Amino acid sequence: MDLTGAQVLAHRAAVQGLHGDDPEAVLPLGVVDSPPKTGAAALGVRGRREPTDDLVRVLSLRGAPHLHRREDLPALRRQLRPRTPRQLAAWCGAHPTPDLEHVDLVVDLLHREFPGETATKGELSAAISPLLPAVVTPHCPTCRVDHVIENVFRLGTLLAGIELDHLGKQLVFRRPTVKPDVEEPGEPTLLRDYARLVGPFAKADAEKWLGAGPQDRWPDLRPLRVDGTRLLAHEDVAEAPDPPAGLLLFPRDPYLLGPRHLVADPDVAKRVWRPVGSPGALVLHGRVAGAWRHEFRGRTVTFQVTGWPEVRGTARRAIKDQAEVLAGVWGGNALGADVVEW
Repeated sequence: MDLTGAQVLAHRAAVQGLHGDDPEAVLPLGVVDSPPKTGAAALGVRGRREPTDDLVRVLSLRGAPHLHRREDLPALRRQLRPRTPRQLAAWCGAHPTPDLEHVDLVVDLLHREFPGETATKGELSAAISPLLPAVVTPHCPTCRVDHVIENVFRLGTLLAGIELDHLGKQLVFRRPTVKPDVEEPGEPTLLRDYARLVGPFAKADAEKWLGAGPQDRWPDLRPLRVDGTRLLAHEDVAEAPDPPAGLLLFPRDPYLLGPRHLVADPDVAKRVWRPVGSPGALVLHGRVAGAWRHEFRGRTVTFQVTGWPEVRGTARRAIKDQAEVLAGVWGGNALGADVVEW
């Protein structure tokens, strides 16, 4: 089967709720919430304007803060729990890989040694690190102490059922109230939902998103070509209306997952996806056309958009609407929006 990139992006926008008809469609993937409120922004542009207090903020995929539905957490823990040394090695980076049972030890200590009702990452790490074997607590040149491997710690908080406070740049954890049961292997719903919500993809794209390779097995996949490039799909790519004329997305929005060349030319991608401090992605008619940043000035959120004078017609109106939506998500009726050239 041969498809065009435009067909794939139209399908992706539709199944991800970007026409405003299903604001929670992307929640099976989780929504990145770093910096804080970017998760609320991703849901806001899909039509969900109410606060996200009913969602749980946890360290999940790749150890990054995400918003999830609480009922989805057991399946998430089941699939992210390492079951082979190779899977655990993906969480350890350059550090030697400890034994799998050390993950359970980290989880147990996070429960037993949790200090107070809330704790920062440093406080919680300091509480458990002295009780762990050396293979789990290598020397950290940055901190100048021996402490639990960063991403093993992050994974452990998820497996221990520990949640994050919703606001603030510093990671603040809440004492877990219930110790989760050990989840048995099951259906690879994360990979299946990725294939369904992203559309045709390369395995390397999915592994990069997942952060540790497939935890169980790949869903049934078949090859196809998109603009001449061989990709894989789990389901048919249905016909769909064109993507919205204008979107203001953060660079880790679910719409921007998958093969990057489908959503951005190389020169644009370099401006948007940076090693540190990536700006937002200005999406016009389905593809990333530029970048944007925002800042709060009193009761106004100012959106600085590259090439703003050249954005015309329906796209210009759509971007102004998006700015108002994000101002509402972030500040209710207290904030207005102003769009200017960057």
